[in-house]
Amino acid sequence: MTGLKPFSSLTCSIADAGDDSIDFLDEEAESFHPGLATHPLKILIADDDRNVHETTVLALNGIKIHNRSLEFFHAYSAKEAQLILEQHADIALILLDVVMETVDAGLKLVGLIRNELKLTNLRIVLRTGQPGYAPEQQISQELAIDGYTTKSKLTRSMLISVLNETLSNISISGNEKPN
Repeated sequence: MTGLKPFSSLTCSIADAGDDSIDFLDEEAESFHPGLATHPLKILIADDDRNVHETTVLALNGIKIHNRSLEFFHAYSAKEAQLILEQHADIALILLDVVMETVDAGLKLVGLIRNELKLTNLRIVLRTGQPGYAPEQQISQELAIDGYTTKSKLTRSMLISVLNETLSNISISGNEKPN
């Protein structure tokens, strides 16, 4: 089927079938923006719990955020996350656990990301299973983060909503779109 282009919109009714009709909905915007389809949004999952990595990927399997597929990178410590971020400056979002090798490893990594690595466009969503170590209001005021969730309350639909909202101004290169 090479060389075939998808229809952007088509409605087809079967007159002899009574009330039955077949409606083909518009193709997603990627057919009009081929660059978006070839550049997935890169997401780094930084968590010391393998189960969190597996369930996150499972929850987001086949999901597109703003018509772009997702590509995952995995770090099981703050140090691994730092190395990945140094090698892949085009990562759009990090889903960052607060408590990894130390009770504040994720929080320290936020400071390193913003101050030393100068990744000001990287979106950071803190995820914690122990909110007492990082109270949301205090952390949101003190650190340059884009979101905060507790693992126990995070459902699949909430995760997708967080990604949609957090990544709303991302361009093809992973940088912010100009206003």
